[in-house]
Amino acid sequence: MKRVIIYYSLTENTKNAAEKLAGLLNADLCRIETEKPMPEDRNKQMMVGGMKATFGMCPAIKGALQNVSEYDEIIIGTPVWAGKNAPAVNTLLKNKQIKEKTTAVFTLSGGGDNDRCVARLRKKLPNLKHTAALADKNHKTARLNEEKLSAFAKEIENG
Repeated sequence: MKRVIIYYSLTENTKNAAEKLAGLLNADLCRIETEKPMPEDRNKQMMVGGMKATFGMCPAIKGALQNVSEYDEIIIGTPVWAGKNAPAVNTLLKNKQIKEKTTAVFTLSGGGDNDRCVARLRKKLPNLKHTAALADKNHKTARLNEEKLSAFAKEIENG
């Protein structure tokens, strides 16, 4: 089975998790980014990102997977902003093939809104079977991320 992990990462948390998971699953990686970069200032990032997530915006993205038909399974990684996935993921999910091939999602949150984010993604992803809720590197439970990623990878491998 050929897999790809498509992820958005602003502060490298999701990138780090995606790279570890790709190693565990022998999966390809595809990083998406917004065409218009986020502000450099952390407070402005939170305001802009939170507002865009809250309103379900779909910014223009670059780096989106061009060869979707090559893959049997897609795994999506996203930070959680205002209880929702990053806006770039909204744009990604406009692609019907990507939506249909996505069977797993992992989220990273600093505030514990992973469940709310996953519940919203379940409504958009008809074949979603596996989820993993990870913590931001600065969160007290981040030490559990490695263990959670390993269990997530095993769950995906076992179907």
